[in-house]
Amino acid sequence: MQANEELMTRLRTHLGRRLQLAGRPWRLVEVLAADGRLVLESQEAEPPIQPDQYGNAVYRSPEHLEVALLTAKGEPSPNLMRLLQTLEEQGAAAGSGEG
Repeated sequence: MQANEELMTRLRTHLGRRLQLAGRPWRLVEVLAADGRLVLESQEAEPPIQPDQYGNAVYRSPEHLEVALLTAKGEPSPNLMRLLQTLEEQGAAAGSGEG
């Protein structure tokens, strides 16, 4: 359990940071530890059109993506570990003036 708390702390240090994931720009907007998820917000120049309850186009809004933090066994998910590695690599590159 201690390892998971340390993981949540590491993730929270990256809140607001932008990253490239699957060739698309995203921003880490929330870590939902109680739900075991983190939330990414699309940073694309033109967000997708959002429909109302009847399916009619209403407005544009950024897409949100939820990523599972843990597997069913309570271990960090592979997707989470790749995401965290990407965040930390980009943070290191930005800190060294390479990014």
